[in-house]
Amino acid sequence: MQDIYDLLLNKIDKFQISENELMSKHTTFKIGGPADLFVKTNSIDELKYILEIAKESNTPITIIREPEVIY
Repeated sequence: MQDIYDLLLNKIDKFQISENELMSKHTTFKIGGPADLFVKTNSIDELKYILEIAKESNTPITIIREPEVIY
């Protein structure tokens, strides 16, 4: 995973990338174990870059969308 982490740092701020992030922090039912890498994107270009790296390295990914807050 270190090589993928290093590639991500080329275009994504290190504060957007977490290692062993508990998915329970990001799911409605507060369940889920650690993700090897968790990346919070700020743009479509960042997402495209992540998808490109995942494809080239044959790394499985899961995309989640945090719910919108409605007041």
